[in-house]
Amino acid sequence: MSDAAIKALQRALELEKSGQAFYTQAAARTADPKGKEMFSSLADDEVMHAEVIQRQVDALAEGKGWIVPEGIETVKADLESPLFPASQVDLERAVQPDASDLDALLFALKIENDSFNLYAEQARAATDPNARHLYEYLADAERTHFNLLMLNYEGLSSAGGFA
Repeated sequence: MSDAAIKALQRALELEKSGQAFYTQAAARTADPKGKEMFSSLADDEVMHAEVIQRQVDALAEGKGWIVPEGIETVKADLESPLFPASQVDLERAVQPDASDLDALLFALKIENDSFNLYAEQARAATDPNARHLYEYLADAERTHFNLLMLNYEGLSSAGGFA
């Protein structure tokens, strides 16, 4: 199996693990119960995504090729529409321990954007239908996370609370 496929999956695994760690920390730092619940749920999703990706890495390493993990529904992900319009929001600042909930949401949006871009790129490049299936599923999940985070960002910035 291609080293490029394994490297892409390992990068995906790193992103999911980083996302899970960030969301766990954000849940611990957020006082708002709705915010805690949202961040905790996102952390759980990232754990599930990492498990799916790890099973695929293992399958490729064992010579089994691309597999469709059990319980992964077929989705037709929108791979062409970016999550962020170009240059709309600067998300390059790191979140410090004293960061606000808005800072945490901005950083979370960046995490989801980075993950979506990786999965969309890999889905478009996939020649194996099972690889495309996996990457489209992951891209669609990241778009859903992004939309949830954006809804909460807008709610927090305009109404002062999590959605």
